[in-house]
Amino acid sequence: MSRASDAGAAPRGSRADKATSRALVGTTVVDYFAVVDPSDAGRMTYWRRGAGGLLKQWPPKARYGPILLRSGVPAGLAGQARQEWIAAWFERHSLPWHAAIRESIAADPDSGRARFAAFTSRCCMCGRHLTDPASKVYGIGPECRDGWSADVLAHMAELIARTHAERS
Repeated sequence: MSRASDAGAAPRGSRADKATSRALVGTTVVDYFAVVDPSDAGRMTYWRRGAGGLLKQWPPKARYGPILLRSGVPAGLAGQARQEWIAAWFERHSLPWHAAIRESIAADPDSGRARFAAFTSRCCMCGRHLTDPASKVYGIGPECRDGWSADVLAHMAELIARTHAERS
């Protein structure tokens, strides 16, 4: 998905657009986010928007949100009735939960990136572990922030600081 057509994308030339433009691979954005679980405010969820623009749970084997286990399906349902019950369950529980995650990221992607960097000590652009103290302040590794303006770096440092303050 191109940056221009990305849902919730910042306008071209804005501070947020400049901040994310460093993560472009061709014309595709690769981002990492941390979002508070919509059903449990005490839990953080982590997400990666990959090469195709699809938002996926991170790390890859993580499982967040409502999960329907086989034992959760009423006994005695079979065939079409079972499939309809499962589809209705997903419409009531899973789809709204995932929509809330997408809306949270679209509403404030920079804060989601800053939370990701602060909570994981990983670069919010490429996901690599941050070791340099300056990188931890910005939430972005040296290769990803190369060429960024001082204004954008100050904005990211402010978001990281705010996230650390919210955690304490």
